[in-house]
Amino acid sequence: MADQKYTQLRSEEYGEETVSYGHLNNKGWSGALNIRCLTINMILFTSGVFVGILLGHARPQGASEQLTQYSMVPSPAFEAISSQPLILTHHELEGHGYTSPYQGFPTEETTERWMDLMDGYSIRVPSTSLDALNLESIPLNDGSGDVWVSMNVYHHLHCLDSIRHQIAGVRCSNPDGSTANHTDHYGMDEEHYFPPHIDHCIETLRKRLICQPDLGVRAIAWNPDKPGVAFANNTVDSACVNWVAVQDWTKKHSFSEEEKLITTPDGHTYIGPRTPPARCGE
Repeated sequence: MADQKYTQLRSEEYGEETVSYGHLNNKGWSGALNIRCLTINMILFTSGVFVGILLGHARPQGASEQLTQYSMVPSPAFEAISSQPLILTHHELEGHGYTSPYQGFPTEETTERWMDLMDGYSIRVPSTSLDALNLESIPLNDGSGDVWVSMNVYHHLHCLDSIRHQIAGVRCSNPDGSTANHTDHYGMDEEHYFPPHIDHCIETLRKRLICQPDLGVRAIAWNPDKPGVAFANNTVDSACVNWVAVQDWTKKHSFSEEEKLITTPDGHTYIGPRTPPARCGE
């Protein structure tokens, strides 16, 4: 390689000494510089991508990112949980002896707890909040532009409450106000064993469970009291929305029969809405 002539120069902008190579028309030297620059750029780019991936994994998910499944179908109620991260909940459900305030025979006390759980069954939202769903709903008569809606979760709770009353055979109202006692007066053939509303509820809950399934796992263990018998540990962890926030939101947006905000098509005041009691029968 021919000798390269160079002189020391001062950088006019930074006052740094740089090396100025003589004509720099030697193809070998120019190629070496290009390879060197390319290598440095590749190293910097790869390092940047690697650091970005690390930071992406290390950064905790925001609430809205965690709740994407709930925001896929637009709902005005999403604002109730959009800023609330999912809560890791430990469910102590081991054994059949465990009881919660919602378990057991449907006494007046437990029934009241279920009705409180469904408080906010009917709510008011701006009619424009249904535009993205291409839905229309009954308008309120106060000129607010709000409409009457109900959230799916409260319908699901109502269905579950109806099933528990059907099983117990008590305090389960028919649409005509009479009381249904189990399935004694229904045909016992396979097609007509369940009352229609209970059949509807079971199918509704089945679809809901497989729509957004809980993919958590249960550990399996040997029963220490029964050799050779295995059982599933029902004490599990779940990622849950903040239910208190949901209830607070629905209560703020709920309205009652006493407000007389619904007018029927023929101009009369509608008697309602009310939180529906457990319903069996037709």
